[in-house]
Amino acid sequence: MTFDEAFILNTVGLPGLTDIARQAAGVANLTLGTWGIKQIAGGLGNPVSVGLFRVEGVGRAGSEQRPWSAILKIIQSPANVGQTNLGEGDDPTHWNYWRREVLVYQSSLLPTLPTGLIAPRFFGMNELPGEMACLWLEEVIDDYQDVWPPERYALTARHLGRLNGQYAGEQPPAAFPWLGRGRLRQWRDLFPVWQIIPWQHPQVSARYPEAETVNMRRLLRDSEAFLLRLEPLPHTLCHGDTYPTNFKSRRAAGGEQTVALDWALAHFGPVGYDLGGLVLGAYLNIADSNLAEVDRELFAAYMAGLRDSGYAGDPLTVRFAYAASAVLIIALSELAMLHFVLTGVMTDPREATAPTQRPNFEGALADIAYELLDSIR
Repeated sequence: MTFDEAFILNTVGLPGLTDIARQAAGVANLTLGTWGIKQIAGGLGNPVSVGLFRVEGVGRAGSEQRPWSAILKIIQSPANVGQTNLGEGDDPTHWNYWRREVLVYQSSLLPTLPTGLIAPRFFGMNELPGEMACLWLEEVIDDYQDVWPPERYALTARHLGRLNGQYAGEQPPAAFPWLGRGRLRQWRDLFPVWQIIPWQHPQVSARYPEAETVNMRRLLRDSEAFLLRLEPLPHTLCHGDTYPTNFKSRRAAGGEQTVALDWALAHFGPVGYDLGGLVLGAYLNIADSNLAEVDRELFAAYMAGLRDSGYAGDPLTVRFAYAASAVLIIALSELAMLHFVLTGVMTDPREATAPTQRPNFEGALADIAYELLDSIR
């Protein structure tokens, strides 16, 4: 399938595109002029994602020309590309349920996000034959040109803390039955290949030096015990995919906003889960950063956000959940990538398996998880 101007005309049509352009430009009487579509991401990684596109043009309102742009996100059932047990079915609690992001945007969830955290405006959705759908969203430009100072990561941690604190310790809201459940256990079971990883292979040992990852390897072997500790802990609504590429910073009248993109992995998980991806990204993105300092500053900001929302849970429990969850999610993913690269199943365009020449994040977080394990009941 080709995703071009003809695709737009055959799916949403000119009337639908005009409505999207009017919402994007904030002009109710806009008439379409020239417009086009360009792919900006997608086609790799999660099979739910078909692609991410920018649709932009210039319209006319009276005698004025008005530029506009929108993001088109095309999603599909993984069954379309022959994948199984990756969210292609009708189980809305599956970690990768393919229709979840559509349901998030159509629900009452996003308008209730706490102060400082917002989502892109939702312009519309249209279903396609063959278990595919199009999401039309606001294009958000980052005020820092996607190069954040350390304090901006801390503000995002605080905003995530407010989100997690808003639902902490509650049962999953009945209004949102499509939230994922049991993400950590499903993830562990999805990637058993870590058990046969050749730790002494140069590419593996470079990514996971033995001296730094003793406890990481031990945690993977003890994953069932850790899951049994994590599963009874207070849970909350999690964004679920908190690497910094999924956030944009925008200045507003009330202060800086964190615009959270990509809600496809939203789920109910342990309080602390959402912090892991953000800390990893901050550590890798901030030049010459010290992992202990990044961890300390972002954890403190996250705890402040939890307190902003009235959550008074034990910080050590939150810290354990953050550390253990991060190891399970990140290490298992990276080890699976390494396995597929080493066996020739795939290349590694993201260079995710390359060593960072810095202290190993997953190893350090595993050390924290073991330090706290005996105090978690």
